[in-house]
Amino acid sequence: MNGVTTVSLMGVGGQGILLAAAIIAETASAEGLHVKTSEVHGMAQRGGSVLSTVRFGDTVWSPVARRADVVMATELLEGHRGLGLLGPQGILVCAVTTRIVPGSVLRGEDQYPDDLPAAAAARGVRLVAVDAEALARAAGTLRAVNVALLGAASTVLPFSAESWQRGLAAAVPAKILEVNQRAFALGRGAVTSEEVEP
Repeated sequence: MNGVTTVSLMGVGGQGILLAAAIIAETASAEGLHVKTSEVHGMAQRGGSVLSTVRFGDTVWSPVARRADVVMATELLEGHRGLGLLGPQGILVCAVTTRIVPGSVLRGEDQYPDDLPAAAAARGVRLVAVDAEALARAAGTLRAVNVALLGAASTVLPFSAESWQRGLAAAVPAKILEVNQRAFALGRGAVTSEEVEP
């Protein structure tokens, strides 16, 4: 990824999107890069969608962009929505086993979309599918789904392992740092190089 890289993080209120964005921002800063972030989290406290964008590079003029290079989605429906932010050769890292069914689906007004791999392939997007809930449980807490998924996303972002550890330490409260470090390591280890090939 040359120039400015844009990472969009999508999820539902309470899934730790803002923390994950802060970790990426701190990690980019640890690499000596210029960083800008933006957030949209309107009704997040009521289970609404949350979008946070982190842009980093030698010089970043704006915190927003029309397209993302990487989208990290902590829920399957948000992964489908995230496809709209990616152009061909974009990368979607998605917690594909996590489903938070919206009211419109519960009322029978809409259907929950299912075939994310086909939808990603149709757009020319590379999909990194992760069972982030299982990884978070293995780390010791389901609340670390966001950081387990971030560990998987770290395999497609241009930062050193040392910078990631510095980013985690800077953004995560000390009392929960260790469990989040475990979740991150499990997420990073869950992704093979074959999974991120075009």
